Amino acid sequence: MLFEGSVDMYAMATKTDRMEDLAENLTRRLGVPFRPSPKGGIAFREPLRLTSWSVPLVFDGHAAWDHGSLVPTDFVGHVLWAALRATAGRDDPRPYWHCNLTVGAADAIIEHLTDEDAGDGWVIGEDVMLEPTASAEAPRPKPFRRRTSHKVA
Repeated sequence: MLFEGSVDMYAMATKTDRMEDLAENLTRRLGVPFRPSPKGGIAFREPLRLTSWSVPLVFDGHAAWDHGSLVPTDFVGHVLWAALRATAGRDDPRPYWHCNLTVGAADAIIEHLTDEDAGDGWVIGEDVMLEPTASAEAPRPKPFRRRTSHKVA
């Protein structure tokens, strides 16, 4: 029995665990480090530079480079774009990026990625074709040329 104004401690722990699970799942699925935010969302673990968060998204097809600009290409990219903001430092003109996803947005991303990934994930050699390794050969020695001196008479 709960009294008015009291807090259910068990529900709070469950919500915290759920947030940590969402952050861990997003980190694993997107390749970008997330953590639960103190404000109730899922955020980047720390402010990141552009390449720190965009390269994994471009590699997985959630974003693309278009004439020097980064653009979202699918559902995941569009959901993330709405949660991103940039801040530039006083001494450094390159901005740091922050992300704060709502729980609903994080759930939607995970659900979308789960629906797309019906199999066991990528299999190296089947889904990701690797180039055969080129063995380095030792350089061949140059043929020995004997010097001869020709006397012209």
